[in-house]
Amino acid sequence: MRRAIFFVLVLVPAVAFAQDHRLELTPTVGYRWGGTTTLYADAYLPEPRLFEVNLDTGGELGLRLGFLISRSFGLELMYSHQFSELRDKDGLFGEEPGSTTPIGVTDTLSTDVSTWQLGLTWHILKGSARPFITVAAGQSSITSDTPLPDETAVTYGLGAGVKVDMSSRLGFLVEVRYNRSDTDTDNTELVEWEHRDCEGTCEYTYGYENPFDQVSLVAGLIIMF
Repeated sequence: MRRAIFFVLVLVPAVAFAQDHRLELTPTVGYRWGGTTTLYADAYLPEPRLFEVNLDTGGELGLRLGFLISRSFGLELMYSHQFSELRDKDGLFGEEPGSTTPIGVTDTLSTDVSTWQLGLTWHILKGSARPFITVAAGQSSITSDTPLPDETAVTYGLGAGVKVDMSSRLGFLVEVRYNRSDTDTDNTELVEWEHRDCEGTCEYTYGYENPFDQVSLVAGLIIMF
């Protein structure tokens, strides 16, 4: 995040001298799909095996700051936060009271994904309706109430959408974006506990075996300066 702030501080004076420049502030709301993690389980089973657990579709809130350098190209700093939970049908996170989860705790699968990206936007057509393509890079932070370790990963985004100007000061945006996060396979957490259904000690190794892929659909109100 410090790199992004530094970039913006350097960029703003340069944009001030650019032709046809404009600032766009866009609050957004939307939904995000995808996101899978793999667990190595040696519990309730005669032999260890891998389980894939998906992140549930969840709403997201976001904010974007765009710098229109020319009529065709702009730079954009984007932040979004997804509120979701893991979809677990096998009790892989100790949801049963008496295993890894304290008695009375019910929100054991809550998981949030915070993403910021800095990107280049190309407006394909000029006019009041401006279809665009965005290529971006940044970081995603995955935090969970489960034993899954927190993760901060480099993330890449590819988006497409349209901006429609309703006046000289207001517009709206609709965008679909694919995000790919390179998670750290060495970032793992081993959890052991005793349970009547386990032969000996129950063990789960929580971590990210594969990249974290997600797709988002957002809409926003563009405020132009």
